[in-house]
Amino acid sequence: MTSTTALPTRTSRLPVAVAALSLLYGVLGVAWLLGADWYPFGPTGTDGDKVSPLAFVSQDLGAGLVAVLGVLGVPAAWGHTQTTWTPSAYRPLLLFTAAQAVVFGLLAPTMSVVIVTGYLLVLVGLPVGFGFLVAGAWRQPVTRALLLGVLALAGVVQFTTGLFDWQAFRNLGSALADVPERVGTQPLFVFGAFLLGVGWAVLGVRGLRTARGRCVDCGRPGAWWTRPEVARRWGFWATIVAVLCPMPYALLRMTWLLPNPVGLGIEASDLDADPGLKLFGLGLGLIALASGIVTLGLIRPWGEVWPRWIPFLAGRPVAIKAAVIPAASAAALLLVSSISMVQLLWLPESSVVTNVGNLLLFPFPLWGGSLAVATAAYYYRRRKSCTTCA
Repeated sequence: MTSTTALPTRTSRLPVAVAALSLLYGVLGVAWLLGADWYPFGPTGTDGDKVSPLAFVSQDLGAGLVAVLGVLGVPAAWGHTQTTWTPSAYRPLLLFTAAQAVVFGLLAPTMSVVIVTGYLLVLVGLPVGFGFLVAGAWRQPVTRALLLGVLALAGVVQFTTGLFDWQAFRNLGSALADVPERVGTQPLFVFGAFLLGVGWAVLGVRGLRTARGRCVDCGRPGAWWTRPEVARRWGFWATIVAVLCPMPYALLRMTWLLPNPVGLGIEASDLDADPGLKLFGLGLGLIALASGIVTLGLIRPWGEVWPRWIPFLAGRPVAIKAAVIPAASAAALLLVSSISMVQLLWLPESSVVTNVGNLLLFPFPLWGGSLAVATAAYYYRRRKSCTTCA
């Protein structure tokens, strides 16, 4: 009798979403192959813009690869909805799934995925998060005093630097209004390819678990290093590294408040001439600083129980997905951007000093890897009994 591999039917939504997005990129690949001038994976000007592996091949080859994988991805994604497979028949599907994840998740995206994410966090996440925290902190005496201290510090910054000037906000608004025209649709297609690659990667992980006879939801039975007491030890050091990685960038951005800013190729005269740039750059620094602080929650008690100053959630357990999904997404973005950064090291016009400085300032490979390990440790440490495999 031929053995079969059972696939869970409850995961059918993800294959459908992957199939739909794959079909979209199949159609787009055909359009690019026919000569559409908005092909997003090629060089956009100078050699320094070749930060995607697909940018080093011709548009015909890259577009043809996207078209073929996109069209074939529809039946492949549908194959993940089937309830039974023989191991010999399932193996080619897993290999094809891995190829899809590599092309769309690693070869197509560029550093623009993490850049776009950072900009959205500054424009949307920073004001929403600040308002959310203010609403919760004002309800507690201790955090209320801390909040008043933060507001006093903001007042000092305004008095000494004039940072929060109406002209700065006007300049920032004007610059943001010109972004769609200057950037175009390229970041959208790149980010969509990244999402498609992530979808294929999740399907591959779930399928590989099933092929190995493990629970599709939790991966049990797992190796010895996945036990909570073991994961706590190696996860601690990975978390510390992930917390420290964004700090150099955050600190350099904070020097924009000083008369002589340090690094990043910006002069004080440039910031004085464009106060909107100064305001936005400091926002990026705050996001980097906040990301390190939030990452620390993977090993701290407030990463398991919401603190008192969080409105609506104070005192409740932190759902594992509420921490794992954002952290894993950030790790994936950083690791994908690492490929672009490593490629820049080999460009003939790049200097050794510049490359070393960029790696120290933007340690995406170390940051993404350590954050991924820290997130896995957090998951292994906190996961409860699985409702699927008990």
